[in-house]
Amino acid sequence: MKRWMRAAGILLALLPALPAWAVREFNGQGASGAYYSIAVPDSWQPGGPLVLYQHGLNFSTVDDDPGLGPLRDIALSEGYAIAGSGFSQRGWALFRALDENRELLEIFKQQVGTPGEIVPFGGSMGGLIALKLAEQPDFKPLVKGVLALCPPVAGSRAWDSGFDL
Repeated sequence: MKRWMRAAGILLALLPALPAWAVREFNGQGASGAYYSIAVPDSWQPGGPLVLYQHGLNFSTVDDDPGLGPLRDIALSEGYAIAGSGFSQRGWALFRALDENRELLEIFKQQVGTPGEIVPFGGSMGGLIALKLAEQPDFKPLVKGVLALCPPVAGSRAWDSGFDL
């Protein structure tokens, strides 16, 4: 009896740490060659919010597991869907990242539905890509905010650093 009560107590103590939502996940590779990851809470409906996650500088030859960032669980628990691209270009991926995010958004629409507002989010180079997405005419009407952590936004100096790489 004591063993059963102890096990029940441990289970109850761990219960708050478990996610309280169900999530659908999609992974694949777009026509550009960029791999993608998508996570959608079951409560998400077309017209719901979407976080477009942008990872930072990465020199991996193939980024087949782009991940969805450090705020994945928080965003999902708040009802946001999340999509992230691994980018087909290694290193300073700014040259193709905008087109690959357009591709990712189309994949999201086909597999999940059309989102309402979009929040680009990323750190370092990913923060710069998030800011660039907010400036694009085709994204601008959908973007309701940007979370850019430590982006290299020194204008032409940031681009010069990219070319130096």
